[in-house]
Amino acid sequence: MEFPFPKPDMITRLEGEEESHHSDDWQLQGGTFAENEDSDVKPPDWAGPMNAASQFPPPQHLDGFGLRMPRDITELPEWGEGYPFYMAMGFPGYDLSADDLAGKFQFSRGMRRSYDAGFKLMVVEYAESTNNCQAAKQFGVLEKNVRDWRKVKPQLQNAHAMRRAFRGPKNGRFALVDQRVAEYVRYMQAKGDPITREAMQLKALEIAQEMNIPEKGFKASLGWCRRMMRRYDLSLRHKVPVPQQLPEDLTEKLVTYQRSVLALRRTHDYQVAQMGNADETPICLEVPSRVTVDNQGEKPVLVKTPGREKLKITAMLGVLADGRKLPPYIILRGTYIPPGKFPSGMEIRCHRYGWMTEDLMQDWLEVVWRRRTGAVPKQRGMLILNGFRGHATDSVKSSMESMNTDMVIIPGGLTSQLQVLDVVVYKPLNDSVRAQYSNWLLAGNLALSPTGNAKKPPLGLFLEWVMVAWNSISSESIVQGFKKCHISSNLEDEDDVLWEIESELPGGGEPPKECDAESLTESN
Repeated sequence: MEFPFPKPDMITRLEGEEESHHSDDWQLQGGTFAENEDSDVKPPDWAGPMNAASQFPPPQHLDGFGLRMPRDITELPEWGEGYPFYMAMGFPGYDLSADDLAGKFQFSRGMRRSYDAGFKLMVVEYAESTNNCQAAKQFGVLEKNVRDWRKVKPQLQNAHAMRRAFRGPKNGRFALVDQRVAEYVRYMQAKGDPITREAMQLKALEIAQEMNIPEKGFKASLGWCRRMMRRYDLSLRHKVPVPQQLPEDLTEKLVTYQRSVLALRRTHDYQVAQMGNADETPICLEVPSRVTVDNQGEKPVLVKTPGREKLKITAMLGVLADGRKLPPYIILRGTYIPPGKFPSGMEIRCHRYGWMTEDLMQDWLEVVWRRRTGAVPKQRGMLILNGFRGHATDSVKSSMESMNTDMVIIPGGLTSQLQVLDVVVYKPLNDSVRAQYSNWLLAGNLALSPTGNAKKPPLGLFLEWVMVAWNSISSESIVQGFKKCHISSNLEDEDDVLWEIESELPGGGEPPKECDAESLTESN
């Protein structure tokens, strides 16, 4: 192996140079290293006796290379202490400048350092206002680093401020699979169809089977999908709904509502199985995905849909505090129920506009609430509803009173906080329906209309998706939802929560007072 500096027999001490921090316990005299008499340090193993007429040429003076030898190594701050600068400079044929040597060896006084993107951008901006040399001196880095950082300025601006390097594979292990999946994404983008990560994973598995890639070697996992999207500059685009604005008097309404529930529970001592929550929610027949894959930075993103988003059904859902689910009450839009095979375990009605009305609410009380498992005529129950005007009519109140059931109305604007169905049911229910709808689309073999659009799924199939999604809601999540909304928790725990809420009110607050059912009905 050849070294970029002269062999040991070429080392000589410069005349007139004062003793430096380098060891001078031995020096080359006549081609042989002679040990000083007063030194206990022995010469190195390779310093054996050599003849004066060495096979190596004598070192040439530095003036012949047009370079100046510094009196002290510390004159060059970028060079570490102890680095044999004179070795490299004295070697014949190495006519290199200090910057060239710095680029070759990259020595520094301390350990090798790494710099984040924020620091590099600061150096680049300073270099653009002055020059590379001034920036290197100002920040204590090599001028070569400044030049390199200026070349990659756009990448540094787009990178995270704490990122220190651009490493990692540019291609995945199965680059051809990634490429074909990316082509599939571009094709779907051109058509305007929404693309989900699940669709990309299924397509990748299909391509892997065509390429005879074993399943153990390539699983098309979610991690692979994320890395593939990062390599091809793809990102998830979400359709963001407008959130519900909470009222300004939120704390007061929470305290008033909880006092009412506590008073009813203490007065009638409800069984856990007799406390329920019911609400109607729309479920669209066409459920386009709210997420699609597209290029980063693209806005807006156009997605083609069949145009049937407004075609929907209304489902009246009910849950009990012990975790049981009541049969779904489906309201179809139209004047009659179309013929077909529908899943068992649900009640189906129709309305001209597909809405819940006062008459349908009374029908729900008769066919669902009255027939719930464990309902005893002499045992009192409690049903929590939202502020929909069809719930609080006189006829509905009269029907509930005949069923020995107390009605509790959630204050306006607080359903997202106090309604169990909003807290734990609606999101997993809709996610399950969307997943089944996506699988149905990806399965292919769709019936097409004369214009070339895919026809809507059959009503019986869609209701089956709703039933599967409803059955997938776990009883444990419903029980936890009632406790989270402070409906079925221990009365002592309810007092603690009430006092915590009242402590946030201006001026403290008063302890909860007992009230009877009549005063609660009047307030509602």
